[in-house]
Amino acid sequence: MRLPDVIVIRGAPGSGKSEAAKYLAARLGHGARVEVDALRAMIVPVNWTNQQEHIAVLSLAVGVVAGFLRLRHRPVIVVDTFSGDKLRRFLEELVTAHADAEVRAFSLAPSWAALRARVEGRPDGGYNDLRVCEKLNSDVARRLLPGELLIDNSDLTPDESVDVIVRACAGG
Repeated sequence: MRLPDVIVIRGAPGSGKSEAAKYLAARLGHGARVEVDALRAMIVPVNWTNQQEHIAVLSLAVGVVAGFLRLRHRPVIVVDTFSGDKLRRFLEELVTAHADAEVRAFSLAPSWAALRARVEGRPDGGYNDLRVCEKLNSDVARRLLPGELLIDNSDLTPDESVDVIVRACAGG
């Protein structure tokens, strides 16, 4: 099976994107996984609500992804909320940095009930503002890019979400 060079997994906090990315990376056994939140957490002190800082870190993530591609680590799995038009901007920058990269984007959007249960079940320190999570979750479907696949993973395990992603990458 031929996979794209870059697999983007986005969604609201609590949507299951990080877990799906971990399962995907484990299943593939090769490539790289870039968690944009891990890059943001390197800033001292990080301001999680600063949108300009987030945009700057997304530019940093483009450089990290392009670096992994130059080192022939494929696919690079990129994980972030990518709210608003940030995914479009990220992809435009990635094309500038690595023009021939094939990219597939996936948005995880569980039902409100599933999202709420996940957010409320998060350990201390995990993002848990239900109002913001719901807004970001509802924005996902309204801001899909051409070719991006929306996955309702309300009743899916992370492994089942990965099944959907892998099938889509394989053309199914």
